[in-house]
Amino acid sequence: EAFSRNSLEQLLINFANEKLMQYFNIYIFQMEEKECRDEGVACPQLQFADNSAVMVLLEAKPTGLMALIHDEVLVPNASDANLLTKMNEAHRGASMYRQMPRAQGEGFVVLHFAGEVAYAIDDFVAKSRGAVPSELSQLLGTSQLPLVRGFFAADEEGGGGGGGGGG
Repeated sequence: EAFSRNSLEQLLINFANEKLMQYFNIYIFQMEEKECRDEGVACPQLQFADNSAVMVLLEAKPTGLMALIHDEVLVPNASDANLLTKMNEAHRGASMYRQMPRAQGEGFVVLHFAGEVAYAIDDFVAKSRGAVPSELSQLLGTSQLPLVRGFFAADEEGGGGGGGGGG
């Protein structure tokens, strides 16, 4: 998916789409081919869009885009400009990444399996620092799932009070 202006949220949506495509490729195509071969069944070589290169770009540690975003948030004086510089240095010459043309603003381009998407770097760091809204923490603290409730129980105990029980 691409819009005229794409930011962190769109990168995360496209990352999720890439992850789903990777899962589909592995579990539908590659494992089916292997199962046919293991059973001695003739299976034609299936052709599918391999997105492994873009997945490496997105999730490899320590230089994948997601790792760089995460790490930039942790350093003092983090900024979008510093993050973009680190991305450009780490992926200069990568087939799935390029700098966004200056005429379009400050950002980068990723060649996703569905096509090229340009991302404006504005507010990547600030948005990545964002805390979970208190309403969401309270809601998740009342989850029927003990694991989920356990992550947010401390927030609920921390007070902030009020609010009616009885849900």
